[in-house]
Amino acid sequence: MSAFTIISASLLIAIMIRPAAAQTFELVCQGTHGYPDVCDNYSYAVYCAGITGSLHYDATSDAGTGAQRRAAIGCTGAANQCARTGTQCDEYPYASTYDGGLGCYPGGYAGQDHLKQAGTTRCANGPQNGRHGQAIGQFYSNMLHNNNGQAFLVGYQNDVRGPLGELIRTQGTGACPDDSTGIYRYRTTPATDSCPSRGSGNQRRANDVVSNSTNLAHAVELQMHNVTTESGRVVTVPYSKENSDAVTKFLAVGQPIWTHSDDGTGVSETIVTSNVME
Repeated sequence: MSAFTIISASLLIAIMIRPAAAQTFELVCQGTHGYPDVCDNYSYAVYCAGITGSLHYDATSDAGTGAQRRAAIGCTGAANQCARTGTQCDEYPYASTYDGGLGCYPGGYAGQDHLKQAGTTRCANGPQNGRHGQAIGQFYSNMLHNNNGQAFLVGYQNDVRGPLGELIRTQGTGACPDDSTGIYRYRTTPATDSCPSRGSGNQRRANDVVSNSTNLAHAVELQMHNVTTESGRVVTVPYSKENSDAVTKFLAVGQPIWTHSDDGTGVSETIVTSNVME
């Protein structure tokens, strides 16, 4: 057997045993290393605006594309209410995904029909926003292996949902904040026409900014998928019936999942050992 054959066989084995991409990003909503403001924006998007399901990582995104998405959702220029208060504009879906900027994608992307056509923002504490950005960056490189277009879910660590999420848990969607203060915003129409291409169906509502977000809680019946991992971590992912298939696939027993360490400083990939759908 030649050296080339041995090397080729070893390479093939390495490719075959490469772990699957962990398809769930875990939000840390409490503790020194948590980012509750970012968690609140996620809760606002999910429970108040009905934005659920998987996001799609854009490995080709550069500073220009990210800026276009942030401009479209109102995180730059005169539309950015957060600049007046010394806070940072956190957006969901993330500007690092094809769903960001209300489905803002480069020409030629083939998955546009599946992109989110709505988005939310929250004025967030700067260090918290930075910690979340660092965590999601580690997730993309270490867990998604920078696979372009890779779909992934977002969930809560140990079902701790941040202040707004906990309020909605006890009081229902009537606790969804009024976005007239500018702290929270919901959009279905871009603040600026800065994107080269956009998916269809982004006009879910006629208003650019809805004056009272309690009106956003449209008829989306949310359920919870709670998974336990081999490391003992519990991760909770809200979902709607329309995207239950993807959630079931990503969170099945035996699937990899990405979690923080207890102190929030490290990340690791572990395996789903059990799940309960509520």
